[in-house]
Amino acid sequence: MRSPSNFNTRVILIRHGRSTFNQLKLYQGSSDASVLTEQGYDTACQVGQLLSDRSIDAIYSSPLKRVQQTVNALLEEFYDRPKHLEVHPSLREIEMSNWEGRSYRDVQQTEPETYQCWKQQPHEFRLQSRDADATGSIAVVTQTHSYPVLDLFDRTRQFWQEILPRHRGQTIVIVSHGGTNRALISTAIELAPARFHSLQQSNCGISILNFSSETAQLETLNLTAPIGEALPKLKEGKQGIRLLLLPVESPLSSAVCLSERLKNTAIDFSLTSVSDIAQNLAAQVLCHHPKTVGIQSNAAHSLLNWQRTIATKSSYSSELITGLVVAQTREIQQALGEAIGLNPNHHDRLQVQPGTLSVLHYPTANYSPVIQALNFA
Repeated sequence: MRSPSNFNTRVILIRHGRSTFNQLKLYQGSSDASVLTEQGYDTACQVGQLLSDRSIDAIYSSPLKRVQQTVNALLEEFYDRPKHLEVHPSLREIEMSNWEGRSYRDVQQTEPETYQCWKQQPHEFRLQSRDADATGSIAVVTQTHSYPVLDLFDRTRQFWQEILPRHRGQTIVIVSHGGTNRALISTAIELAPARFHSLQQSNCGISILNFSSETAQLETLNLTAPIGEALPKLKEGKQGIRLLLLPVESPLSSAVCLSERLKNTAIDFSLTSVSDIAQNLAAQVLCHHPKTVGIQSNAAHSLLNWQRTIATKSSYSSELITGLVVAQTREIQQALGEAIGLNPNHHDRLQVQPGTLSVLHYPTANYSPVIQALNFA
């Protein structure tokens, strides 16, 4: 995780460890009733070990307990504590009002229309606002509504405007929440609120943004290898189509490493060009997968054609189908950008690196594609 010399601010984003509400499958939002599980604490320590010898100038964190516990676990592993530690209110999780503390299943069954709006049109998603009465207790205010995703995006834009000028030429860590981190990344690379669910953030997943004076690039998304995951867990369930995207420019040595990482992962098919380089890379990655169906194509932009075909399908498999795709770096970058609705002029803000995997998941026909990981190594 070296800092490129042509960028002047490097931001490492970390989601908090697994919490009690995560364990119970409850909506958390800005509720402070959820705390870290033992597993969540252990994985936070693992991330701390990874970062322990890095030169970090500042840590910014959400005020909520599950994040503060994660920060404490990280700091236990650091050789030197950063000089600047700041709890910032803008980094709290998205406000989910009367959904907080309720199970995913309960909300889905009792408020199906609102739930579908949350999943499919998050920029239009509304909830009843809530406020504190004179005694300090929370009361539902039925006359007004909030737009949680739009409010979160506004909050994260203001955070960037405040924080980035302080840290030119420095490396900072942000420890926050899944929704907040997605909004921070989205506002940095100019991904619209309508695509709020298109970037995955796993518990203790690491993402990296590099800011120049004019723009930002996403170097890494949702790295969970340091906590022992071969690939990020599927947030939207084991269904649909999952593409493992490997640049054809990757060295063969990286394919050897990937073959060991993926040897226990079911891979149903591979898609490559007819070139010897692409086929050799795929063969090496799949050396533990003798039953994988190999598909070769001599058509130009075969990945983009596949991606566009998948995007227009009216239905997906109720089971998970996983494919390894070896393609040009630029084509992977374009396919990822198109899948999540990124402006074509901003595709280069996804910094695809040879020797790494990027993971793109199409869960169902009704939900947007999700980049589970970028440059997973």
